[in-house]
Amino acid sequence: MAIVGYNDTADLTAYAAARGITLTATEDVLLTRSLDWLELQPFSGAKTDPLQPIEWPRTGITGVADDVVPDKIKTAQLVCALIYNSGGDPLAAIEPFVTQESVAGAVSVSYSDKGVMSPIYTQLNMLLRDYVGGNDSGSGANQFLVARA
Repeated sequence: MAIVGYNDTADLTAYAAARGITLTATEDVLLTRSLDWLELQPFSGAKTDPLQPIEWPRTGITGVADDVVPDKIKTAQLVCALIYNSGGDPLAAIEPFVTQESVAGAVSVSYSDKGVMSPIYTQLNMLLRDYVGGNDSGSGANQFLVARA
């Protein structure tokens, strides 16, 4: 049993088994890749010790003690590991939409290639929403207050 980031390999094995998921890669590789993604998130607050190797524990997070890694952070690492296990990659490059056309009789459908395509991992977003974005309110990083002068 090896600890990688916020979980150990037994945590990942149990989490996957409880969901009927068979791991196809080694647990430590999955946890390492998911930790790589997790550590890039724009967490609120600051590291409790500026010299600590990973982002958590943190200070300045409302409702979270300075020496605690929240369960949702630990769960996010496990969820991300399962995304990698299934062939997903939250760190993948954002690709342009593929232009596609299909013709069936008199009906023709085309898809725009103006824009980008990147998977959205809703579960990860929901787990981290209280800890990212430069605030502790749970709002996203792209939200801001607009007021009339």
